[in-house]
Amino acid sequence: MSGMRIKVRDRAARRRRRLVIGIPLALALAAAGGLAFADVTPQATPVNGTTANTSAPTGGAAPAPAAAAVTAPTMMSSSVLATNISVTAVSLGSAFSYLSPSTNGIPTWTRTVTAVAPNGTLEVAWQASNSIHVTPVNRYLQRRGPDVVINGAWEIGGLVAFNDGFTLLTRVADHNRYGETAAALIRVANNHVAFVVRLTGSSSHDTSPALNGQLAWNGSQYTTYFTVHGTSGSSAGQWGDKMVPVSGSGRVLSGGWEWGCRGDVGRSLSSGSSSSYATCYDDGGSGSSKSSSVDQMKTANGNQVVALSARGPVTYKKNSLTWSVSPRWRTNQVVVVFLSGSHWRNAQSVFLTSDQSTQNLNVHIAPYGQSAMLVTWDAYRNGQYTGTHFRLIDSQGRFLTADLVLTIHVSGTIAVLGNGDLVWAFVQQTPASYHHGGSWPTTTHLFLARLRVSFSGSSSSPTSLPSMSVSPTPSPMTSGGPTPTPWPTASAGTTAGSHW
Repeated sequence: MSGMRIKVRDRAARRRRRLVIGIPLALALAAAGGLAFADVTPQATPVNGTTANTSAPTGGAAPAPAAAAVTAPTMMSSSVLATNISVTAVSLGSAFSYLSPSTNGIPTWTRTVTAVAPNGTLEVAWQASNSIHVTPVNRYLQRRGPDVVINGAWEIGGLVAFNDGFTLLTRVADHNRYGETAAALIRVANNHVAFVVRLTGSSSHDTSPALNGQLAWNGSQYTTYFTVHGTSGSSAGQWGDKMVPVSGSGRVLSGGWEWGCRGDVGRSLSSGSSSSYATCYDDGGSGSSKSSSVDQMKTANGNQVVALSARGPVTYKKNSLTWSVSPRWRTNQVVVVFLSGSHWRNAQSVFLTSDQSTQNLNVHIAPYGQSAMLVTWDAYRNGQYTGTHFRLIDSQGRFLTADLVLTIHVSGTIAVLGNGDLVWAFVQQTPASYHHGGSWPTTTHLFLARLRVSFSGSSSSPTSLPSMSVSPTPSPMTSGGPTPTPWPTASAGTTAGSHW
C-alpha cells in the first residue's frame, strides 16, 4: 500500500548485558525487588448477604440466576499457582507509559496484548509515544528480533499472531468534524504491510476516539468490535459500538452492525468458532465501556465464560446483544458469567468477591488445564493498589484454590501456549492513585510472566512437567525508526536489550 512500508534496521549493540529475572516464586521477594505473595482464603458470603433477585423482567427476557461462589469439595493451596510462575524481562528501546487515566479516579494499566502464532512463537504489543511496538518473542520468552513499529497508531484494540507476522486493531489519524481518530485493522506479513483497512470514517458517519476493542480470528476472517462516536444524523455526538467482519485479505465483509449497545460495564467477543458473537453488559450508567473490565474465554464444550468487574450481578438479557447488570454494591466486585444456549441466551452469574471496602478492577480470565479457569483482578483499598489476585475456579465457579496475591498484574490478554501454559506481559511497577506534574510515569522494561499448568483441572493432584530450557542469549539492539506521519507507517523497532 502506498505510503506504508517496513524497513528493518538492526543496529549493532553498544553493549551486551544479561538480565536475569527468572523467578522461582518462593524466592520472589529477593529476586525481583519487592515481589511477594500470600494466601487469602476466599470469602463465600454474598456481597449483600442474599442471592440476587432472579425474577424475569417485564417483556419476558430470560433471567440470569446469580449467587455467591463457594469452595469446591477439594480445595488446594495457592502454591499450585505460586510454584509454577516464572518471570523474564526485556528492555524497551522506547518509553512505555504504563498507566492511563480512568473515570473512577484510579489509573488503569495501559493495555498490552500477547498473542501466540501457530508455530509457538509470540508477539507482544505495547504503546509508545505516537506508535505501537510489536515485539517478537520465541517460545522460551526471549526476544527473537527487532520490534515492528506502527507509527501514528494509538491504542491496542486486539492482536492476532501469525508465523509471518501479525494483525493489529488500532486507531489512526482521520479527517472528521471532531478531529478524532479512526479505527483501523493493519496486517503486517514478512516485514511488509499487507493491508490497512479503515473501519470508521465519513462514509459510515463515525469515529473511534477510544477503541476499548476486541479482535478475533477464526482461521478465515477477523471480527473487530470497538467503540464508535457518531458524527452526523441521529447518532451525532452519541456513543455506541460497532462490529465489522474483515476477510483474511483485508476486505470488509457483510454482517456485523453499525451501532450496537452502549455497554457501560464493558463488552466481550467470543472466538475460536466459525463465527464470532459479541455480548455487552449495561448497568445504566454513562460513558463508553471499559475494556479492562471484561474478559472472555471459550470452554472445552464450546460454552463461553465471561469475567467482569461490576457493582452488581448480571440479571437478565435486555436484547440479543445486551445483558443487564443490576447495581447493588458500593464497589466493583468480580462477577463470572457462564453463557450457554443459542446466541448465549442462558446465563448463570456467580460473584467471587464480597468485601465492599475493596474495589476489584482489571479482571481477566483464561483456561487452566482441561476444566479449570484462572481468574485475576487488581484490588484497591482507599484508592491504593493492594495486589493482584489469582484464583483457580471450576466450571461451576467454585473455588479450587485460595487467592494468590502478587504484584505481578495482568494488563491485557492472557495467551495460551501450545502445551496449555499461560503467558502475559506486564510492567513491574505499582500504580499510583494520581500522577504528578501532568505527566504519566514510564518504564523501559517489559516483563513476561509464564504460569505452567501443573494439573488438568479435573483432579487436585499436580503432575510434573518438563523444565523449560533456555536458548542462547540474542544480541541486543537499539531503537530507531522514521518520523511519524498522519497515516501510520511501520518500521523496524530495533528495540534494545540483552535478554535472559
